[in-house]
Amino acid sequence: MTNATLIGSNKVTEAEVFQVPAVPFTRTFRPVHHKEVIGAIRTGIGALGLDVVKSEYVLAGNGMKMFGVWDLSTGNDELCWSVGIRNSMDKSMALGLTAGTRVFVCENLAFDGDFVELRRHTKGLTPEELEYMAYKAIRIIIGRLTAFQSWHEGLKKHTLSEDDAKIMLVEAIAQSVFPASKFPLFHDLYFSEAYGQTLWGFHEAATDVLRDANLLTLPKKNRVLNSILNQHISQIDIEPSPLGNFYERRAKLLQ
Repeated sequence: MTNATLIGSNKVTEAEVFQVPAVPFTRTFRPVHHKEVIGAIRTGIGALGLDVVKSEYVLAGNGMKMFGVWDLSTGNDELCWSVGIRNSMDKSMALGLTAGTRVFVCENLAFDGDFVELRRHTKGLTPEELEYMAYKAIRIIIGRLTAFQSWHEGLKKHTLSEDDAKIMLVEAIAQSVFPASKFPLFHDLYFSEAYGQTLWGFHEAATDVLRDANLLTLPKKNRVLNSILNQHISQIDIEPSPLGNFYERRAKLLQ
């Protein structure tokens, strides 16, 4: 298995994930080992006729937290579906999956940012139940992957003026998608037309900047980024009313 190029500190191999010591069960808490999670989700993906072609993992909290990304075989020459997997053995977060895409030409990784939570670990969770839960979650994720790919590719049809791009850039920095120190990098990527003056280009430049982000925080940052783009799209689709046009003209006269 080849490794995908991913982001985040403490990158490890799958074998190292498997070697994390198990946490003892208690009367009310049955922590599911990362190895069990990986096996169950791989079974669910295989049951739907998909294969994992690339994978990589990060660990945090002395191995108690795991985040992995799997690229799936989808037959698309431009991008592939990716699935983000999170698990913890210390009650810090629920086992969950999130949908994403990876663009082959630049290796940029993006997520829709929302997780399908399987459930928190309890004493009643058997390996068989875990596999069934994983299968159901993967079925949901397949729908999300299709929708996210469509959204992602649909960004290409929206041109972006320089002023709007600058406004969105300020918003991305203000909402901590990436720090102000990354402004020169984003500027060089986007305004040099490396990606094109569209929402797709803005998104790709931003996800390129996020190569340096910790993989554990990437889905949340992507959710905020996607929200900023969707806000812009919603404004494009709104036809101003006569009163709205009046206010626009008045605002220009008062500038």
